[in-house]
Amino acid sequence: MLGKTALRLLKGALVVVILLIVINYTGGEGMRLTLGEDLFLTVVTPVQGFFSRAGAQVANFFTGIFEFRQIQEENAMLREELAKMRDLSYQLSELQKENYRLRELLGFEERTKYKLLPAEVIARDPSYWFETITINKGSADGLEKNMAVVTHEGLVGSVIDTTATSARIQLLTDSRKAVSALVQRSREPGEVGIVEGNPELRGFLRMVNLPAEANIQIGDTIISSGLGGVFPKGLVIGQVVETGKDQYGLLQQAIIKPAVNFNRLEEVFVLLAAPNQTSDEEFSEADHLEEEGDGEE
Repeated sequence: MLGKTALRLLKGALVVVILLIVINYTGGEGMRLTLGEDLFLTVVTPVQGFFSRAGAQVANFFTGIFEFRQIQEENAMLREELAKMRDLSYQLSELQKENYRLRELLGFEERTKYKLLPAEVIARDPSYWFETITINKGSADGLEKNMAVVTHEGLVGSVIDTTATSARIQLLTDSRKAVSALVQRSREPGEVGIVEGNPELRGFLRMVNLPAEANIQIGDTIISSGLGGVFPKGLVIGQVVETGKDQYGLLQQAIIKPAVNFNRLEEVFVLLAAPNQTSDEEFSEADHLEEEGDGEE
């Protein structure tokens, strides 16, 4: 009886020992697994982080390329719009200038007593910038040689030859051109001089053959005298900027700044007809002037 009890106890103790061994073994395996996982995570996590960051950088790179292309396209579109706006601004500025010029010309045409033919400058020789221009009106429009050409600012020159549809104009600044003129302020009949192109100062005029006692000052306005039959009396030629004696010290002369800006001639008027302002005596005196100072061409 006692032997059976002891045997049972021994079996029970054996089972307990086996269970403890199994539990211990299982717990040891669990601990080794956890350590393995920790080791795996310790090794893999930095690598995973590297590839994660690399992937993010690659994604950002391609995103940046896409955005860069979008920015380029947007910039190109903005540049095109800006160019269109600048072009529109230039066109508006030109229209404003043209409008101003046309208003001035229209006002001049309305208040003048002359019969005028408007014309546009279509050509000028760069080599003879201050000598001749070509306009888009000719003999078919009634133009003839020696007709005077003006703007609202003053005297431009005269017609030297024509075709049916165009005419060549000799400018006052051509040194071969000569116009009888006087000082507007004094209007002394005996103080008529000759205005011609100044070969020593391109774009300016000079007034010569003035009497030594002539009343002429800096700032005076010089006008056509009406002598010679080409230019009517009273057309503005320019303003005096310098006075002095001629090379012999016997007569006066002056440097004249033209009233007309010959660099910016775009529209002009041709005087088709003008009131008869000259008498037989004046024409006779003009012939004398032409003999002595080459006269008007």
